[in-house]
Amino acid sequence: MSAAMSQTESFRARREALVLRLRDKEKLTFQQIGDRFDRSACRAAQIYQAARRKIQFPPNGLSNRLNHLLAKAGFTVEKQAIATALRAGKLYPHCYPPTYGVYAHRDLCAWAGVDPASLTYPSHDYELFYDNGLSYRTNNILKYAGIPATKAAVLESLKNGSLTPTKRPIGYGKMTHAELCRWVGVTPHLFRSRKKMPAKGSRTAKGAK
Repeated sequence: MSAAMSQTESFRARREALVLRLRDKEKLTFQQIGDRFDRSACRAAQIYQAARRKIQFPPNGLSNRLNHLLAKAGFTVEKQAIATALRAGKLYPHCYPPTYGVYAHRDLCAWAGVDPASLTYPSHDYELFYDNGLSYRTNNILKYAGIPATKAAVLESLKNGSLTPTKRPIGYGKMTHAELCRWVGVTPHLFRSRKKMPAKGSRTAKGAK
């Protein structure tokens, strides 16, 4: 079993190295690379991106998402540095970074060898939002997006697309969208993303006639 797994890993490593060389050095398109492996261009692109991620973030026991989150927030991804940041309150769920939640916090504490129960709430570093009927996480998302936590501003942002679930801002998902819609008194499905309709008199509209 282990021998078969090691052979599979070895094959993947050789394939990824070859795809990197074909793409970066020989400047082949993903379609040309896919043809060599009898795969689609989309699959060739996936193999290439996976290989690039391994170069950028060597395997360290953390998920790709956590590695990206920490690097984007400016943290050094080393156990000692992360443990220090956790104890200093620079990493706390739903506080900072904006998309750092309880599950990421749990995994990171386990990786850095820090007991989550020993960490205190960093009230001296982070603003406490007044009680407006929204969760701390939702208030935090609005703050980082530059949207005032008022019903009028939120409703306007829902209408103009500044608040679109799973698209913008970062960390704004369906649950947060539902919470905000309930708060302003509208139905969530009214603000689903729609394709832009061609303007009257445009070539597309004329061609349809």
